[in-house]
Amino acid sequence: MASDAPFRREIDFLFGSGPAGVSLFFVISGFIMVYITRNTIPTGANILRFIAKRLIRIWPAYAVVTLAYTLLQSRLSLSPEWPMQLGKSLLFLPLATTPAPFYGYALLNVGWSLNYEIYFYLLIAISLLFSRLRWYAFFLIISVTLVGIPTYYGVFTLKADKMSDLGMPYLNMVTNPIIWNFVCGVFLGLAYYHRAWHERISGFLSISLVAPAILCLAIWQFLSGFFGGFGPFEWGLGSTAIFSVFIFHYQERILKYPSWLVAMGDMSFSIYLLHVPIVVGLGFLFRKLGFPVYAEGTAMFLLSLAVTLIASRLTYEFIEVKLTSYLGRLLHTGRRAVLKQQVSP
Repeated sequence: MASDAPFRREIDFLFGSGPAGVSLFFVISGFIMVYITRNTIPTGANILRFIAKRLIRIWPAYAVVTLAYTLLQSRLSLSPEWPMQLGKSLLFLPLATTPAPFYGYALLNVGWSLNYEIYFYLLIAISLLFSRLRWYAFFLIISVTLVGIPTYYGVFTLKADKMSDLGMPYLNMVTNPIIWNFVCGVFLGLAYYHRAWHERISGFLSISLVAPAILCLAIWQFLSGFFGGFGPFEWGLGSTAIFSVFIFHYQERILKYPSWLVAMGDMSFSIYLLHVPIVVGLGFLFRKLGFPVYAEGTAMFLLSLAVTLIASRLTYEFIEVKLTSYLGRLLHTGRRAVLKQQVSP
């Protein structure tokens, strides 16, 4: 394993701040919610359809991988509380009051971030009830949950891992500063579709070397671990900067992205769900076969990467695309049937 050490240090350097991807994911989610709801007519049916579409997009793949991972864990070790943990995980509920911002993770540990994602969708759905005032309502809710409640309890902070325990898992989650990353994405979305702000930001980024300099600084933060953390002025700052540069500057200048990169983006959710089960599963398999020396290190990293990409492609094709499309058609058919019933004499 000694010969592996130099390459392992390079991998640690490149991926040591890998969790920063969660902050970027949240920023992108905030922007996308502005994009997909900007022309939504806020009727009850449209709001319910919005929630249904979001759940259809996330829950099937998450549920399948979670159940498969639970089966794998049953061969390793499961706590006596696993049925309750499974139920809460599948319902996107945090499992514990600590540690922040993970709050017990989930049975499939990456599910902790999806708890926040679903909560954010609920915030958007509630905001849609206020029609033209939707974003005023959204920011009012954010002001109460991220500023008002923590200030009342004397625990206000912008560092996600420093948030104090308020005694209830879901209250801890909805008041955690990691949610500011979504808010940053919403701000970017609102600025993107506001002509004056769009022109100002694009104009600033068009100044010679400004865009590449910001991009380099954000990548430096990621690689160095400088101000690493899930707060808005930690990885959230670098994630907001990277996404801003791409949507306000490079998007208009890059006419075509490499097909392999587009494919990676398409199946990124499956990659996110599968990478931990693949690593754990391969390690279990090699130890079971009597080859523990191959169950770790850079060789295992590369094998896990290859298997994750293959499995993610299959999960994307058969669950994210086919199953999601089927459920979407059922939703559409059901809506048409309801409308037909409503207009029938």
